[in-house]
Amino acid sequence: MGYSKSLALESWLTSRRKSIALIAEAHVAMGEVDGPGRPLELGRPLAHSYILRLVAEFQGFTRDLHDLSAEHIVSVAAPPPELNALLTAAITRGRAIDSGNATMTALRMDFGRLGVRNLEGKLGTINAAWARPGGKDPGKFDALVSLRNALAHGNQRQVDEYQRQVDEYRRQGHLDTVSWARNQLPVLNRLSRAFDTILWEHLRTRTGVPPW
Repeated sequence: MGYSKSLALESWLTSRRKSIALIAEAHVAMGEVDGPGRPLELGRPLAHSYILRLVAEFQGFTRDLHDLSAEHIVSVAAPPPELNALLTAAITRGRAIDSGNATMTALRMDFGRLGVRNLEGKLGTINAAWARPGGKDPGKFDALVSLRNALAHGNQRQVDEYQRQVDEYRRQGHLDTVSWARNQLPVLNRLSRAFDTILWEHLRTRTGVPPW
């Protein structure tokens, strides 16, 4: 049996993408009300919400994929039924993607707990845009997550640092706009498909059973 998409990837491509698109639609609707000459600052709260939701939904996908992988490992081990939930919880407890962002460091650490090694190298073999040197996806992914952090962590006590970070990202061309963030969606699509493929092949090889 060959590779097939996981429920985690199906969700990313359907319901999670719809959730992201709803904010973009609200942003467009605001433009229709205020007109094309509206001050940029009026649309920024929605643009920031779009960026936050985009990264959050991708992080949700990675958690779903990790959950499915852990459940498969426990299922193949065939412990007494009453231990299934306990062992699955033990494998997923304390994940970096539960308490922090889905940075590449966090993903490498969390999926490494499932036995995945050389994650970025595997990504490069599947996705040429991730391969180094010359691949552009790593920089785009890092910029998106970093911009999300600057937006999410801006509170009254941190306003000066928040503004400095956002201004620096704008200077680098990583704009806190819906248009810029939407242009990063293909990066997340390629990354999610590659992750799904890597985990399917890894678990099939390790367990002898297709995981989904």
